This record gives sequence, C-alpha cells and structure tokens, in this order.
Amino acid sequence: MKHIQGIIFDLDGTLVSSSLNFRAIKQEIGCPPEADVLTFLEGLPEHKQQAAMAVIHRHEQRDAEQSDWIPGAKAFVDRCDAQGIPMAIVTRNSEQSTRLKMARNDIPIERVVTREQSKPKPDPDALLQIARDFALPAQSMLMVGDYRYDLEAGRNAHMSACLVNFTELPDYAHLADYTFQHFGLLHRAMFGPE
Repeated sequence: MKHIQGIIFDLDGTLVSSSLNFRAIKQEIGCPPEADVLTFLEGLPEHKQQAAMAVIHRHEQRDAEQSDWIPGAKAFVDRCDAQGIPMAIVTRNSEQSTRLKMARNDIPIERVVTREQSKPKPDPDALLQIARDFALPAQSMLMVGDYRYDLEAGRNAHMSACLVNFTELPDYAHLADYTFQHFGLLHRAMFGPE
C-alpha cells in the first residue's frame, strides 16, 4: 500500500455507525426491495419525489443523531492526518445528515461530497474530482468503504478499492483490491505495527 497518497472514505458503516433500515425506507416510499433507493427516486414524478425524499430525510436525521465512530476509524483518520495524507468523504447521504454526523463525531475531514453535490456512487465523478483537487493521479488514491457501491466507484475511477468492517466476506468482496475486517488491520497495512 506504499503507493497510496490520498484516501477517500465512505461515511456510513465505514467511518461512523449507521442504523438505517433500508427495508423500512423502501417499504415506506414504495421502492421495490431489489431496487436502489436513489435510482428509484429519480424515476418518480416530482411531487412523489419530494414526499419520498422527506421520508428518507426523516430516517437519515434519526440515524445521524445516534451515529458514533466505528472502532479503530478515528485512530486511522488521526494517523493519516498526522502523516499529511489528504482525505475526503464521498457519501450517498444528504448534506444535512452528513453535517450532523460530522459535527457529532468531530470528524476532521474537510473535503466532503454528498448526493446533492455529485452523482451518487458507484458513479466515479466525485472521486475523480477529488483526485484532481488533491493534484494526485487516481491510481495513487484509495477508496475505503463497506459496501458494493464504494468498491464499484473506486474501480470506476481506476483507484484501489478497500473493503473494511465486516464479520463475513460479502458476495461483492471480489470488487475490492484490499479487504480488512476492521480498521486496525488497515492501519497496520498502511503504517506497519505500532
């Protein structure tokens, strides 16, 4: 991992905990169980889109108020910060709930892209823009996340994709260049033993 010069993190389930119940959200807005929520929203008429978005905001707000650092994530972010490694967050969350999670957990990452500011992952646009802003080649960046969309976004941007925070390897683990059950293992791989 010596080639890594910049890191982009997902937020929910990666840096902070999330108790979002996507099954309940989908049921409430009439989204088919197998569909992606944000893609489903795009296909709704505007008046229905606003009503569905209000439901999602309510769930996200409640989730943000209960969020906490994932074990080991703060130590890893602090070490990256101390080493001068540029960091960013790209999340499919709303700006409002993201700001709340950032403030509640005192996350020291300034560059944050939410779903209002860019196409949602797995689209690579936000990741590529961050690489340009950091003046780094995409191949020197690491996309760290806990879900398929994070890994797909990393691959789509030609960045290394890193899967963290799992008890069992998920069926999309093959999309990752690196897999670590928890941040302690990623920390060791990046910086060596303490």
